Amino acid sequence: MVARARIGAADAAGLPRRVAIRGKGRAGRALARALAAAGIPVVWIPRRGGRPPRRPEDLVVLAVPDDRIAAESERLSDRGWRARIVMHLSGALPAEAAAAWRRTGASVVSFHPLGSFAGNGAETAAGHAVAVEGDRRGTAAASRLARAIGARPWRIAPARKALYHAAAAAAAGGTAAVVAQAAQAAQAAGMPAAIATRAFASLAEEAARNVRQRGFRAGLTGPLARGDSGTLALHRRALAGRPALSALYRALAAAAGDALGRAPRDPAR
Repeated sequence: MVARARIGAADAAGLPRRVAIRGKGRAGRALARALAAAGIPVVWIPRRGGRPPRRPEDLVVLAVPDDRIAAESERLSDRGWRARIVMHLSGALPAEAAAAWRRTGASVVSFHPLGSFAGNGAETAAGHAVAVEGDRRGTAAASRLARAIGARPWRIAPARKALYHAAAAAAAGGTAAVVAQAAQAAQAAGMPAAIATRAFASLAEEAARNVRQRGFRAGLTGPLARGDSGTLALHRRALAGRPALSALYRALAAAAGDALGRAPRDPAR
């Protein structure tokens, strides 16, 4: 009875009665948890494709690596899978990466939750900003789905996706790289390895929280924000033997100045 009531509510809201997902990676599982929490049943498409259902799915999600989206679209549609909407999760590729589905009558759309999914069992796509791009029917369906799981949809032009995704990679992967380099340097300064990574990851989280709550100008802290030239000179000398972190430091100083709208004092001079 509960499941039937949920399906009825989904129909009334224009949501899929169930979602078929191909790919059990981090993003796919995070989306599946969000869908389940919203009362939308999920089935997993087997790696080999399995036997297609007799009726078209409301929504098929391709949660596979970017380089496999086109091939999986060809393979599944050739095996007889049908859907009203086909959605892939790439933030860089346009919805047309799944264009093979169009010959089956499906709409195609991309749906990219802006999150860092590490694969733990509590991760969910709920609460994230979601970049949506595709044809009219697909984007409308994807936007409804995003709101249903508690996410925040926004529409992006296909030509601007690479820039957006590069920014996402810099914010997530770049932060991870900075934390790793900083922790290694702190260990060289005598900080115990057992606490270094956790401590610097927490520091990065605090810095990001400050910016989120107060904006970049008010949230930025440290000698770069204060313009402490003496401390910056000390940093330059200390980093002389660590070229990777030194290059990161100089690049981040320049980026901070650019974000503040002023020319920064180059810590390498």
